[in-house]
Amino acid sequence: MSRAVVERFLTARERRDVDGCLELVARDATWHSPVGPPQRGREGFRQAIEEAYTGTRWFQTETLGVRDDGEAVVARVRNRGERDGETLDSVQRLVFRLAGGLISDVRIHVDDPAAVSGFWSDDPA
Repeated sequence: MSRAVVERFLTARERRDVDGCLELVARDATWHSPVGPPQRGREGFRQAIEEAYTGTRWFQTETLGVRDDGEAVVARVRNRGERDGETLDSVQRLVFRLAGGLISDVRIHVDDPAAVSGFWSDDPA
């Protein structure tokens, strides 16, 4: 069941269906990204997900695989995009924890922290 919830979340995210994502997120959930402070609650998740699409010229996320290891559900995704002349092509690991059938915590681990941080930075290089 946990894996199915995460797969539904990732499918909604690929379709840019933010409301569909939020239906699967607990009210007090936390989104941990290496490129910013933790985002809390459904509105924090909304902000994190929407920023990928509104803060870029184009952005695409693709699910490469999902597994349930009993303690967490781990997804591999590939995120690609363009922002301010910079390009992103990153394979990432998202570690989901669920409570009461909803996503309660997401921790994002990226393949190249410096490149990903540089892509999302608002500071000129």
